Amino acid sequence: MKEIEFYFDWDNHKVIFNDGTICDINEEKNSFIYRNTEFTLEADVEKDLSNTFNIRYVNLTEY
Repeated sequence: MKEIEFYFDWDNHKVIFNDGTICDINEEKNSFIYRNTEFTLEADVEKDLSNTFNIRYVNLTEY
C-alpha cells in the first residue's frame, strides 16, 4: 500500500504532506482541507485520511 507522510507545523498553522501538499489549519474550525475534504484536528487524523483515500498516512509530528 502506498504511504504518505505528513506533519503539523504548529508555528505556521500548516499541515505539510510529502506529496507536496501544504494545507492551512483553520483555527476557528480546528480543521484543515486536504484534497477537497475537510478533516478535524480533534479526530484521529491518520485514520481518517487513510480511510478516506485508501492510502496509509503516517504522522511524523513530535509532540
